[in-house]
Amino acid sequence: MHQDAIPGFDTDMDADEPARSVHAGRIVLTVLAVVAAVALVGMIAAGAATASARHGAEQAQAALRETNTIAERFVKAHKASDLADAKAWSRLDARISDNARILDEPAAQLGIGDAGSLKDRAGKANKDTSTLVSAARRAFARKQEADARESLEKAVGEATKLRDGAKRDDDTGKAIDGLTTILERAAEPGKDVTVKELEDLASRVEQARKTLEQAIATQAEHAKAKRAAEEKAARERQERERQPEQQTVPDPTPPQQQQQQQWIPQYQSGQSGQSGGTGSQPGNGWSVPTPSDGNGLPGNDPGL
Repeated sequence: MHQDAIPGFDTDMDADEPARSVHAGRIVLTVLAVVAAVALVGMIAAGAATASARHGAEQAQAALRETNTIAERFVKAHKASDLADAKAWSRLDARISDNARILDEPAAQLGIGDAGSLKDRAGKANKDTSTLVSAARRAFARKQEADARESLEKAVGEATKLRDGAKRDDDTGKAIDGLTTILERAAEPGKDVTVKELEDLASRVEQARKTLEQAIATQAEHAKAKRAAEEKAARERQERERQPEQQTVPDPTPPQQQQQQQWIPQYQSGQSGQSGGTGSQPGNGWSVPTPSDGNGLPGNDPGL
């Protein structure tokens, strides 16, 4: 049968064709919209994941920067010789150098994979840095304690030597007793004492030693003054002993006194009025020698 012979066939088909075309177009548009939405959601999700990874990396860098600053301050304040373990110093110094490279990476410009890697490396570096700082601090504390014990031992040795050689008297007795008391405490400080307690003990021993030194100096001054007084007293005693000897020695007669002659009356036996080579006084028996003229002969009396 021919198509045309079918009643209403061509009329119905022609009428439904535009409707089917419109429906198909709507389906295509819907599919495209869905695809676009999915793509947009994917892009948004990918961007969000990248941003999250970058933010995580930045946070890890910030934590590392804070810990690294603490490490740098410790290194700046001390030196390798301040630590009991020199390796603790070298490990920390190397870790700080590695941290600088991690902190210089631009987290905000990295992709999601690189940002995630940076986050992991920064987190591990932060943990390692914290561990090394703690180890360096323990090594520093051990060195401080060892130095404090050594200083105390040295102070005790010097003070003990001074005390044992000191002579006890009124000047030094109290200082010797005070030093002995602190030496007994410092001889065995114990294992649980702190560095500050060790330093305080060393300081007390040193102060007590200086006090004894001052007492010994005072003792020496007093001994010197005593010797000077004794020497002075001995000199004065010798002077007193020599004075009686000087008083018993007669003074020599001056030459003039030996040459001078006194007029000594001489008794002449004979009768009154006798004349001779000497002058005479009549009737009394006494005669006075004629003064010499210097040549051994009696001088001429001008009245004769």
